[in-house]
Amino acid sequence: MTMETMNNYNGTILIVDLDAKSCSTQDLTEELIEKALGGAAINMELYEQYKDREPLILGSGFFTATFAPAACGGVITAKSPITGKIAHVPFGWQTGVELKLTGFDFVVVLGKAAAPVRLWLHDGLSDINDSADIWGKDVWESTDKLREVYGDDMAQMLLIGKAGENKNPLAVVSENYWGGKDKAGLGAVFGAKNLKAVAMRGLGSLEVADGFFQKCVELKNGIIAGTIKGKAGLYDIGTALGIDAAALDKLKSITHRNDAGYNCAYPYYTFLKYNEAPTFVDMMGGSKEPGCLVSDLMGFASLAAAGVDAPRAMEKCYRLGLEPAAAGALLKKQGAGIDGLDGLAAGGAADGLAAWSVAGALDSAIAAQTTAFSMAVPTRAIFGGQLDADGWIKRQALAYVLGIDPVMAVLSPEITVENMAELVQISAEWDDFSADTLNTICAELVKKSA
Repeated sequence: MTMETMNNYNGTILIVDLDAKSCSTQDLTEELIEKALGGAAINMELYEQYKDREPLILGSGFFTATFAPAACGGVITAKSPITGKIAHVPFGWQTGVELKLTGFDFVVVLGKAAAPVRLWLHDGLSDINDSADIWGKDVWESTDKLREVYGDDMAQMLLIGKAGENKNPLAVVSENYWGGKDKAGLGAVFGAKNLKAVAMRGLGSLEVADGFFQKCVELKNGIIAGTIKGKAGLYDIGTALGIDAAALDKLKSITHRNDAGYNCAYPYYTFLKYNEAPTFVDMMGGSKEPGCLVSDLMGFASLAAAGVDAPRAMEKCYRLGLEPAAAGALLKKQGAGIDGLDGLAAGGAADGLAAWSVAGALDSAIAAQTTAFSMAVPTRAIFGGQLDADGWIKRQALAYVLGIDPVMAVLSPEITVENMAELVQISAEWDDFSADTLNTICAELVKKSA
């Protein structure tokens, strides 16, 4: 086996010992890459290595930060306080890319800090800083404060709000201001470790193998011309999934724009403006906080079903670091309004993992096999085709290993094991890598995670 790793990795694993308040590094070896390739699969190898110390692993995928379509994915691996089992929580947008470009491919967080701390990753350096200045602050205030402290408005954050500080299983790990895909309560794991935030600024780069960019462009063009053609935003996804029409009409009426994550062909992040006209574009004279960015359609639909103002409730969930889908279900059960979210952040109890109201049978079939992957990702084919429970799990495993956005893995049937294996061959100059090898790595990830 021959492999060129500099096109995909920095070659460094960071070990953060919160008990000792120290950082060290170890090499990301070719042997580990050959065995598990990347992302959640390498996270699992590291989890097993350090399992006696309650590890929390941040990992980047094999293609994260490359030209591969939708290669924006990172993944957090830890034991879920809701299920008591392994959970892999994806993060994307810009944060997955930022992690790898800090110079660290994987970060292993061990133990518990004696007092609140944050981790600062930049330029191949790592610092554990005290976080008394932001402990008790909400997610939006904390993000602003950290960017001010580190002097960079482009710094990306994984952080918790008050729900996470309270070690609440309803807590999420947020990506900057806008929540995330954490349905497993890993925000409570951050809180249990007294870890308020991981702040990242990545100015590094990767090499590019001959022919890789061209092959990525071909695949991207195929995706654009495929099932997503002519569609954009959460409104089109929600319509295809059969989300309540009134909730979708509300979303459409205040949509300002649709944004895409790094190198993603479909813009499924939808920015809603409700504090000023959604058509208003004056960046200098408008409201300081005009609205919020939504990527969690499950959460939006759940809050709408609870009979509250879903966009404003989403904002409050973001600020509190509260999982919106479960929160919406609890508000509905209690007959409570938006103000009830404060009580949930202080001490709400998760009633199992949040599930899609429009795909209950498929959710149950997936959960019967594994609860490791985030149900924030729609659990069925969206714009055509068929996707059963086994197919959804396989596509998620593929995305979590390679660093592909997991929503794009469902939206784009063009992202196949065969296409991805060919990109691995080209990118790593790994001639004997095959689709069978990739399938085996993904299957092993599912087995270990279950």
